[in-house]
Amino acid sequence: MMASPALRCCYTRVPKNRNFLITAARSRSPRGVRARRRRINRLMMAIRCRNTKDLWKTRMRTRTGDSLLALLKAAQHLTSLHVRETLLRAFCVGVQRALRAERCELRVLGLGRRQLKSIGWCNKAGVGGDWDDAADGLDGQVQEGFLAQAIDNGANLTRAHDSDGWRMAFPVLHAGRVRWILDVHATTAIAAVTVDGVRAYVHCFERLMAHWDYANLDTLTGLLNRKTFDEQFDQLIAVAERARRQDGERREDSVLPSPAWLGIVDIDHFKHINDTWGHLFGDEVLIRLADCMRSAFRSSDKLFRFGGEEFVVMLRNVPAETVTSIFERFRIAVETHDFPQVGTVTCSIGFAQVDDRLPPAELLGRADSALYYGKEHGRNCVWAYEDLVAAGELVCTTATSSAQQDADEYF
Repeated sequence: MMASPALRCCYTRVPKNRNFLITAARSRSPRGVRARRRRINRLMMAIRCRNTKDLWKTRMRTRTGDSLLALLKAAQHLTSLHVRETLLRAFCVGVQRALRAERCELRVLGLGRRQLKSIGWCNKAGVGGDWDDAADGLDGQVQEGFLAQAIDNGANLTRAHDSDGWRMAFPVLHAGRVRWILDVHATTAIAAVTVDGVRAYVHCFERLMAHWDYANLDTLTGLLNRKTFDEQFDQLIAVAERARRQDGERREDSVLPSPAWLGIVDIDHFKHINDTWGHLFGDEVLIRLADCMRSAFRSSDKLFRFGGEEFVVMLRNVPAETVTSIFERFRIAVETHDFPQVGTVTCSIGFAQVDDRLPPAELLGRADSALYYGKEHGRNCVWAYEDLVAAGELVCTTATSSAQQDADEYF
C-alpha cells in the first residue's frame, strides 16, 4: 500500500552510522520545508554536541593521566640527582613539562620573608638561570601583587586568572618554613586532580631536599661537609678553566670572570679550649665561628667544615686586589666576637688562587702551606700563598708522589 503523495518518509544518515527516521508532512508550501529542515538541523546538532562533549571528556582524562605520569617520572628522576643546583633545575623543569605550562619560575624567599629572587626559569623554548638558591641580592620589597599574596598565604596555594591565562604559586617548604615559591603560568585551566599531583610532587621534593641536607651538611655547624667538597671543587675548577681559556683567546668584547680562591681556616689553640673549658664549650666555639663565616662571606660562597677546628672557604669571582681584605674582615670578626665563657678566640687563614691545571691535592697543599706559615709566625693572621712565594718565604713546587701522600689526609 503506497503512502499518500502528501506524506513521505525521509531517512537521514548522521554521525556514528545511526539512521533516524524523520517523518514529516511534505507540504509543498515553503513553511513546511523550513520546518522539516529545522527539525533535522536540531537533531544533528544534538548528536554533534553529545559527541563533542564525550571527545572533550576523553581528551581531558587522557591529558590528566599523561600529566600525572610525567610527574611520577620527574619525581623518579629527582632521586638520581645529587648536586643541589641540578636538583632545583630538574624540579622546576619537571612541573613545566608535566603541565605543558607556558612558563615556570622558581624563586627563593629572602631572610626578611618579604623578598623574592628568581633563581631559574623554564618554558617550552628552553631553560635559564643559575639555579643558585643563595638568598643574597634581595634589596627591595616585592612589587607584584600576586607574589606578595603568595608570600602572605604561606604554605597555601595561590591562584589567579586573567586575560593571559591561569597562574598558580606553589609554596615549597624547607625546615618547616617556606623557602621557595614555584610560579606557574598556563594558558589553559589545570584539572584539580593534576593540581593535587603537583602538590604531591612538591612534597616529594621537600623530603628529598631534607635528605640532601642530612647527607651533605655538617650536623654541628650546618656548613657543607667534607663529602660535598669534591663536587663543589669540580665546579670551581670548571669556572677557573673557562676563565683561563677566555683569557688565552684575548677577546676584547668578552668580560672575563675574576679569579677563584681556596682558603683554609684553622682555630688557634683549639685543643687548649677543649682541655680548659670542655668539649661542650668547644662545640659552641665551632658553632659561633660558623655563624661568623656566614655573616662575613657571601651566601653564594661555599663554606665547609673539614673536621675538628678546620674549615675551608671557596670564593668565586673575587678580584686579586680584594681577596685579602675579605679574609681579613672575617679574621677581625672572629677576634672581636665574644664567645661564651671562653672570651676571645682567634684564627689563622691561608689561601691560594685556583688553577685548573693543578690537582685538588696540590691546591689544598698550597693553601695549607700558607696557613702553617701563619701559625709559625704569630697566628691570628692571613697569608696568601702567591705572596709568600713572591717574597721567597715558600718555594713553589708541583705535585709529587710525596706531596700526594701528605695530601691524603684531605681525601
